[in-house]
Amino acid sequence: MTSWDPHGQVHLDSLRTSFAEAGLIDFVQAAAAEVWRINRERHEPVEAYDDAFTLSVLSSRNLANRLLAEVPDSAALRAAGVVASKEFGYTVLHTPRADVRLVKAPFGSGRHPSFEADFDWADSEGRQAAALRNHAAYDPPSRDPQAEPLFELPLPNAAEAVIHCREVFLVWGAELRTGLTAGWLGLPTASAQRWIAVTPVWWDEPPAQDSSASGEGPGSDDGSTFGDKPAPVPSLTLKPRRQEGGNRL
Repeated sequence: MTSWDPHGQVHLDSLRTSFAEAGLIDFVQAAAAEVWRINRERHEPVEAYDDAFTLSVLSSRNLANRLLAEVPDSAALRAAGVVASKEFGYTVLHTPRADVRLVKAPFGSGRHPSFEADFDWADSEGRQAAALRNHAAYDPPSRDPQAEPLFELPLPNAAEAVIHCREVFLVWGAELRTGLTAGWLGLPTASAQRWIAVTPVWWDEPPAQDSSASGEGPGSDDGSTFGDKPAPVPSLTLKPRRQEGGNRL
């Protein structure tokens, strides 16, 4: 398990709470799930020669465009001071405490990306600039055990300095087979470690199994009452009647 910078983790957890209270996390989660569902349904590797790259790029663009269009229509997000804009061709969600940029995890990683190896800001001018701003505001010591100093050196005013990291990346990943998505918040930096801290924000659970589909019939909580159930039909047979004198009909 990765050990993130403790001051960065505290700051990021505080941002996560404020985003959740504003409704931003639920809003992005619902949009990501819907975009992924639509693109899974129209993904055609055989007939249209789609591949993992086309699916990932299309989904990333669709989600960015969807949030750019729908965030202004949300009264709750407007009340929380959330504004969507476009910078360097990418959607940015501006909040009172931080600016949030969307990052799609590599297709092959599904919902299990490696935050140490799967991300590089060099190919994106906007993300690189954001990482550099965080790096200028807060440059924590290396977390590489081989590079650790012999003695623990406190970082002066670290708790105050990290608050000036206003650039947050919302990473989302998805699975083609199940359609499930997941999301994380991260504080990017320009060092080789890429991240100051990362924290999960959602993890889709598979839908509950329908007992009727498994042949078990409706369960006890299927919503019906005794009066709603069909009345049982008795099976009746007539018993032969004896005649006097031992003769039978």
